[in-house]
Amino acid sequence: MKIKLSKLNVHPENDRIYDQSDLADLEKSLLRHGQMEPLAVTDANRIISGHRRYSAMRNIGWEECEARLVNPENEVVSLIEHNRYRQKTVSDILNEARILEKQLRENVGRGRYAAAKRTGYKKGERITMVVELSKRLGVGTTKLKQLFSISNYQPDLIKSIDAGEISVTRAYEIIRLKHLGKKSDKSNQEEQDENLRKVLRHSDLELPKIQEIIKETFPYCLELTNIGSEKRTELIEHLDYLNQLDSEELMLVRKKDELDFLKYSEAEMEVCEKMLPSARELDEFWKHSSAIDQVEMRVVGERGFSKAAWNICRVGMHSAEFNKSPGRSLGAVAGFTNALGFRILGLISLNSDFCKLKARDEHIGWNTVQRERNRECVVNLNVCCPSQPFGYNYLGGKFISLFVRHLIPVWEDKYKTKIVAIVSSSLHDGLGQYDGMYYWKKLGSSSGRMLIKPLRQEWQFWRTWYRQNYRQLYEKSISQTSPVQSSLATIFKILGINARQYFHNHQRKIYLMPLYSNYKEFLTDLITPAELKSTGEDWYAWWREKSLIRREKLESNGNLQQERLFYSSITDLELGSWLDVRGV
Repeated sequence: MKIKLSKLNVHPENDRIYDQSDLADLEKSLLRHGQMEPLAVTDANRIISGHRRYSAMRNIGWEECEARLVNPENEVVSLIEHNRYRQKTVSDILNEARILEKQLRENVGRGRYAAAKRTGYKKGERITMVVELSKRLGVGTTKLKQLFSISNYQPDLIKSIDAGEISVTRAYEIIRLKHLGKKSDKSNQEEQDENLRKVLRHSDLELPKIQEIIKETFPYCLELTNIGSEKRTELIEHLDYLNQLDSEELMLVRKKDELDFLKYSEAEMEVCEKMLPSARELDEFWKHSSAIDQVEMRVVGERGFSKAAWNICRVGMHSAEFNKSPGRSLGAVAGFTNALGFRILGLISLNSDFCKLKARDEHIGWNTVQRERNRECVVNLNVCCPSQPFGYNYLGGKFISLFVRHLIPVWEDKYKTKIVAIVSSSLHDGLGQYDGMYYWKKLGSSSGRMLIKPLRQEWQFWRTWYRQNYRQLYEKSISQTSPVQSSLATIFKILGINARQYFHNHQRKIYLMPLYSNYKEFLTDLITPAELKSTGEDWYAWWREKSLIRREKLESNGNLQQERLFYSSITDLELGSWLDVRGV
């Protein structure tokens, strides 16, 4: 809803919790990108989330903004939780934690079993207050404990952390050595030393084997792998940064990372970019009802469209980072030819579908044996990317998702396998290009539970370190169904990092397009290939009607997109501005 800025009220607790920060960049971002995230306000027009954006909007002279209504049971708790992904100083985090702790204790009382009353946990489950605070604030439990200790013993170090003069880990190390060391454990330490010596004296193991055991048993013995503990700290801080991002934010960060390490030259990128049709070329092509007859499907490696060219187009055209899936694959490009040459309408990549996918498996109803036998009869539409402005002006994403049917015969010929259905997923859990299409059935959502993969430079370091120092474990990891996830889990275990803190839950919607009306019966071994019945649907007539309505509406509103979109780089300033506008 729209609301006048003059009617809004700043929450009285906001300034008490959060330090004031410079708004210059945010003001520029709002002028450039507009408001991308609505303010959260109560019935009384009190702001719960979006105070910085509110101040910036007033500074640049805006009179109204987008807002959404929230009516929380506890405004202070809601204020803090709505600012979960805000860029905060450690002082802000400590202020949040202390105020939130006070509110929680008032709600549930004190005592040993009070935590069991807190929402979000199974009956009888007890958790500590710091774990509850960590969950609600989006801050690692270990980090929060360290901040409490630093603040209690040497609060001056908090200011140094905020100023960027020292890291949280280093500050905690200072107070741990100075204030938290054990006072009377000397004899106990000596006893442990002697016990270890006894074990080693009675062991027949060679020194290299002992070192190998120590390396695998004690995660902090990193010196045995020729790196220091500061690299572990860097990884944790890197994961903390990625962990605060939602699905869209993480996608953009990964896209920037992909472009930063681009292996293609500007000249190669330019050649591919020139194959994108302009808005005028698209209008000229689609004005004929028989245009579909002129659309070509070029398989990668055929008719001069190389794998390198497809990869370059994939990087430049798609807003998400490209990750090649294991198993069978087939890439193609859809387009048409005019006086200027071949013009790209979209990219397609088919891959073997996942071994296990709950929403798909429950929909089909097959058992484990049937799934193992027939899984290759279902393919995954891994890339379905229209060029722009075709996608925006003409519902190009929907066109490409249906035109993929033309690639199925090529797949069947290449892999000698009958394909009866196509599975795909959305980029995020919100509305996507498959929604509202009769041809694609929505099956549900993925669990989204995956360990956060570091960005390229960080991941390359730790993957190499893992391979060089733990060869057997590495070989075991890469042989798994999900080699990256397996490798990450083992690396975290070796480093003593709590993997549970670094799972994201970015769900994606799962869709299926049947190619035969009785595909379920085939996949569950009830019928033979000869008994399959084609859907025989005229999807082009449906799409053409929808696309022309879409274009006419955009033209009447003056919203037709004229520019072609092709990523070549994203600067730190652009990324920061975009995140800032979203309230991060």
